[in-house]
Formats: sequence, C-alpha cells, structure tokens
Amino acid sequence: MKPSLKFFFCVLFTLCAIDQFRNVAEAQKADLITSACDGTLYKDLCKKTLQSDPESRGATDIGVLAKVALQHTLSQAKQIQGQLSKQKDTSPAFKDCNANYQDISGRLQESLTSLKSKKYSDVLTWVSAAMTNSGSCEDGLKEMGKASPILSLSTTFSQLCSIVLALTNKLAGH
Repeated sequence: MKPSLKFFFCVLFTLCAIDQFRNVAEAQKADLITSACDGTLYKDLCKKTLQSDPESRGATDIGVLAKVALQHTLSQAKQIQGQLSKQKDTSPAFKDCNANYQDISGRLQESLTSLKSKKYSDVLTWVSAAMTNSGSCEDGLKEMGKASPILSLSTTFSQLCSIVLALTNKLAGH
C-alpha cells in the first residue's frame, strides 16, 4: 500500500474516531440531564429547562444542572415580580405578594452563592422558604377574593423550586 494511501486511511480513521467520541460525549451529557431529571417530580419541565440552556447541555456534573435550574427559578421569580408591579390593585394581598417575591428573589440570589460554596443545607432551606412564600402569596390573594394574575407563573415557579430541591438533595447525598 502506498504511503499516501496509508496516510489517507489513518486520517480518515482518526476523524471517524473523533466524531464517534463526540457523539458518545453528547449522549453522556444528555443522559446526565435525563438521569438528573428522573429524580424530580416534574421530569418534563426539568428536561425542557435544562436542555434549553447551553450551560447545562455542556454539563458534566449535577452541580451545574442545579445551578442552571436555580438561575431559571430566580428568573421566574423576577418575572412574577414584574407582573405584580404592573398591577393597579393596591390591596394588602398584592402588597404582601410583592414583598414576598422581593424576599424570594433575594433568597434565591443567596442560594446561588451557597450552591457555589457547596452549602447545600442553606440552598434547601431558602428554596423551601421561597416555595412557601409563593404559596402564601396565592393563598392571600384567594382569601381576599382576588383573582391571581400570576397563578400560571406561580405554579411553574413552585415546580422549578421542586426541581432545584431534588437536584440539591442529590448533591447533598440525600
């Protein structure tokens, strides 16, 4: 066999091997998202959220996935805050909701720092409190006989919190 032909086959084989390795690596990353989301109550939302984010698509550990999920949860809280600030209703129920979501956003921001520092118990505490505050907001609106302009967003927010809690529990070894 001619040396140039040997070289050609060697390059071809190398390129095929690299492509195959890349395909395996991508499949493993997709499997990480799938396996992480399988441990949550809201598997479809988890997969959709994580697969939509470039950072999690390149993740090699659950810590990155938890961070991405937490970032999306914080974004959802800020979106709810924006919706609440647009309301012309100045009743105590709306004021309480607005205050709750300001607190929620602050706690979720702190949770990002705690997650980075591997202070998982803080993350679990603050995200649980965020879920509770969100529910209190909805309950307060209902008790006042007010229609909730954020019910759909609030439901998604609670589901995202649940996902963050599940992923953080995995990190914490629970």
